[in-house]
Amino acid sequence: MNQELEKLYFEDLDRIKRSIFENRAKAMFVANSAMISSYYQIGMIINLRKSWGNKYIERLSKDLQQYGKGYSIGHLKKMSLFATVFSENEIREQPVTQIPWGSLISIISKSSSKEEMIWYINQTFKNRWSRSMIVKQFELQAYQRNLITPIVTDENLTSEIVKDTMVFNFISRKEVNSEKDLKTRLLDNIILFLQELGPGFALVGKEYRLITPTNKSFYIDLLMYHTKIHAYVVIEVKLDEIMPADIGQLNFYINAINKIEKTEFDNDTIGILLCKNADKFVIQTSLENIDNPIGISKYKLLEDLPNYLTKRFKEMNEF
Repeated sequence: MNQELEKLYFEDLDRIKRSIFENRAKAMFVANSAMISSYYQIGMIINLRKSWGNKYIERLSKDLQQYGKGYSIGHLKKMSLFATVFSENEIREQPVTQIPWGSLISIISKSSSKEEMIWYINQTFKNRWSRSMIVKQFELQAYQRNLITPIVTDENLTSEIVKDTMVFNFISRKEVNSEKDLKTRLLDNIILFLQELGPGFALVGKEYRLITPTNKSFYIDLLMYHTKIHAYVVIEVKLDEIMPADIGQLNFYINAINKIEKTEFDNDTIGILLCKNADKFVIQTSLENIDNPIGISKYKLLEDLPNYLTKRFKEMNEF
């Protein structure tokens, strides 16, 4: 086989492999959707006989043994719960049947409200969270943090790009005594840090050296690239409270990246100030008349999160 035919063969092989993978994924999706729809219908039937007591489910489980382990007493009770929680309209309107059954049950059992449940279902579908990731997001109170609107200069900086609060459960208080310590710990746990930032973030460099046309060097704490919005993201890390000069510095870095690194294929650079605390008046006043997209995120350790959320929700309810 000559080189040209060899090339065509491998192109064909690649297309065939892609087709197999895509169709397998579609088959799994269809099978999962059909299974969850079936579980919902079974749950609806069980709920019609609630007055019959537990003996009904026990007998049903025994008579369905021939269809596999998926019809144990425990699983049938979960189907009943599933059908109790959701209406048929909600199942049609939300991607309920498009996430794994185990993930769905985890969300139902851990949520404290229908709104929280729907949010986690949509996030699981959108971000392809595994069951272990769902458990982690509940631990980090992702839904509650999502309810807090971050301070931003551009309304297009949604919570998917800038969070009001990031939680670093992989860092202990004794490990961080300086900004250098904090940045080192973030980079030592880069996978967990990127997961907390959200989907789409990729690390370009730490202490990224920016050389101006006048041959001056500046060092950006963390330079990221967001693959979904195709833009550089400058992150400046502050151990304590933000000062007005910090926002001026970040604004300079954004402008410099736009002039030096940004290409015609990139959107405008975004800036994020990551700090422990932030005075609302200082931030808002410092951000006035700044056109660049900038967001403020606070970082919290896991043990600090409950008190912080309690305080923030109290402040929100006062207005």
